[in-house]
Amino acid sequence: MLKEGYTLAFNAWLLDKFFPHREPSRKDIGYLEAWVSIFGNIFLFIVKFLFGLSLNSISLIADAFHSLSDVLTSIVVLFGFKMGSKPADKEHPFGHGRIEEIATLIIAILLLIVAYDLGRTSVERIIHPQPVETNILAVVFMMFSGLFKEWMARFSIFLGLKINSDTLIADAWHHRSDAVASVLVGIGLLFTRYGYYYIDGILGLGVVALLVWVGIELLKTASDFLIGRAPDKEFISRIRDIVLSVPGVLSLHDILVHDYQSEKIISLHIEVEDYLSAREAHRIALEVQDRLRKSLDCSDVSVHIDPKGERED
Repeated sequence: MLKEGYTLAFNAWLLDKFFPHREPSRKDIGYLEAWVSIFGNIFLFIVKFLFGLSLNSISLIADAFHSLSDVLTSIVVLFGFKMGSKPADKEHPFGHGRIEEIATLIIAILLLIVAYDLGRTSVERIIHPQPVETNILAVVFMMFSGLFKEWMARFSIFLGLKINSDTLIADAWHHRSDAVASVLVGIGLLFTRYGYYYIDGILGLGVVALLVWVGIELLKTASDFLIGRAPDKEFISRIRDIVLSVPGVLSLHDILVHDYQSEKIISLHIEVEDYLSAREAHRIALEVQDRLRKSLDCSDVSVHIDPKGERED
């Protein structure tokens, strides 16, 4: 098993090696995750596919195409970050960050298409089982593949958390499903060594189940974001703590957060003493804006002022 502390330290070291003299941008990190995934999965696809053909193993071939689908999804991630990093313009005043979630939807659809095709083939193999040759080297490689894909998953999560990207987190779970699938295929190859050929098709369906599960989860995640999901309670709590730390703020309400991936826009109402002058109330509002921008990396903050006892509903 990969130890969490070691992989975290290695991932941080690797990121520093790629960007030794500057802090990487959101686009830089998205590109890094995509290219690491592309090259890693091309290598895995080639080796798995060749082993699958030589051993006549449908589950191994299915897992190879699972790795190939990861290449396609990583290309979509690459495109999503390229388009999503475009600056705001007249037609898109809040930027293009939500294109990343459209890329996530495309990833989900591709996964479900692959799952359908591999599922049909696996069912045929269960109904009409065929002999599968077993090579101990192939079993060892599948276990190595599982460990390698688990590292890729943790690397993607590490980068995704760094820039708060649902797309990279989703891609990480895609890698993790591939890691589990590789281990299942390795187990299946061991079973076929003793004549249980139908196990090959059953484990092929196991790979399909993982693809379907990940695809549906990606669809839900991206759809929620595009529709406009509510921010998590921890983020709202941080806003409350920051705003209430500003001298002169009595309370706050009507907090709205608009998330555009690379841009976050916050709107809220604060309550202040009713005897304050317009200048003093405005100064408090500016202080709230400044603290939120610095603490939460928001692109825009709108603060509405309500005198005490005159809260707008």
